[in-house]
Amino acid sequence: MSVSFKERVGKFWDAFTEKESEVRKMLDDKVETDTLIKFVDDILSVAFHKAFFELGINDQGKYELILTPEGDRAKLFQLEYWLKQAPAVLSEKWNFYSSKPAKAKGDFSISMYDTTLSADSVSLYYEIDEKHQKVNLQVECLPLMKLEENKKYSLFFIYLDQLIGEAYTMEYIGTIDFRVSGKGLKKIAATDLRKLMDDTIEAKNWFRIENICERCAGYEMVPSKAKDWQLREDIYIAYSSCFPVLNAFYNKSTELFGNFYADGVVFGFLFYENINVPKDRIVPFRTEIEDQILKEAKAANVADSIGGATGFYFSYMDFIVYDIDAFLAIAKEVLVKYKFKDVGFSNFIFGDTPTFFRD
Repeated sequence: MSVSFKERVGKFWDAFTEKESEVRKMLDDKVETDTLIKFVDDILSVAFHKAFFELGINDQGKYELILTPEGDRAKLFQLEYWLKQAPAVLSEKWNFYSSKPAKAKGDFSISMYDTTLSADSVSLYYEIDEKHQKVNLQVECLPLMKLEENKKYSLFFIYLDQLIGEAYTMEYIGTIDFRVSGKGLKKIAATDLRKLMDDTIEAKNWFRIENICERCAGYEMVPSKAKDWQLREDIYIAYSSCFPVLNAFYNKSTELFGNFYADGVVFGFLFYENINVPKDRIVPFRTEIEDQILKEAKAANVADSIGGATGFYFSYMDFIVYDIDAFLAIAKEVLVKYKFKDVGFSNFIFGDTPTFFRD
């Protein structure tokens, strides 16, 4: 990895600022779609090896560049970072998004697989899952029932993204069932779903979508009893805001990480031996250390926290890192002061050789 994502994003925004007037002219002149897409894709390639995006002009006449994580929460962290670096000077003419926003009106229709979905063709039944902060749906729609399973879900998710917004679909939609029973459920018009969700979030004080990447959930594990256990196999309690990374790690899969590393993004964790830390101080002590590291990392714009964990032998602090060299320098400076016997950093790749910090 030669160029950090932080540097790549900076270069992208410099390039886009220089060329955005050409993009606006192409949109105004309704230039051939393939030509426009290639022009913008070339600019985006400064930051991303692969990016999915949409372009357009909204009802207020502002130009829009919309990137999409395609339902991938790990990708959303990367796109949120990209979004936060957008130069203020562009905001007069442009709106930028890290996920697809809802359509301004609910009476739109979409067509795929020779099937058209509209508000008139979709009936929804719902229940509120307060424990998981989700809205579960049952869907009644004859056009969808004619499609094979994967196409049915694909089309409905695209419809949901436009109806309520991609981030809402990712965070607040729970189960989806196309076999309507109606038992214990309430019926709602498709066009009212976004309002229902906003009202529920407000009334029940659910986690706010504006801080989507800070939403965490706890988990427990059974520590390994093997003599040759690996880092993180001693964990018994933890929390995370990015479970796709954990799933890849524990499934010993590297597929998730390829495109991120190509873009200069690293998912990894800091660890230190905690056997000499009093039991009632293990979590507060980790929090104190993490706060120090995050304060400097955020000031330098090089990393965000995605979780933490407590093990029998080690404590862990999980991060998405946008400049690995700068982050490791910050982390090492903080951690070596504590004189831990074993302390360091590892990528979220099972069995990967960790980097140990020494004075």
